[in-house]
Amino acid sequence: MNDLTTQAQADAAAQTRSTDDRDERGGRSLILPAVLAVLLIPVALLFGGLAPMATDSCGPDHCSRALDQALAEVVFGLYATFAGTPALLLTAGVLPRRMRYATARRLTAWSALLPPAFVILRVLALPQ
Repeated sequence: MNDLTTQAQADAAAQTRSTDDRDERGGRSLILPAVLAVLLIPVALLFGGLAPMATDSCGPDHCSRALDQALAEVVFGLYATFAGTPALLLTAGVLPRRMRYATARRLTAWSALLPPAFVILRVLALPQ
């Protein structure tokens, strides 16, 4: 009799835990990063596309090594923006809606903004 009571209590606790473990606000944690990504990606594309114009004054063969390196980083950032940002947002969207994944979901969604932000900041800080 004691084993049945213990089993019934364990089943009731598991039932309660499974309904309480659901993250009801899981979808809302993706809205702001997704909206910001939609706003940042076109700006990063514009800045990254116009960045090679920084070589107009020095010509393609006489630019400084620092400028060439910075432009290579901008191109890498654009590739990361086009591949990484949607992949990270998709990953954050498909993570299970459980409380144990809430932090991972938020970190993944907010880290999707890093590539376009990197491109924008790197273009604004191009060397001479």
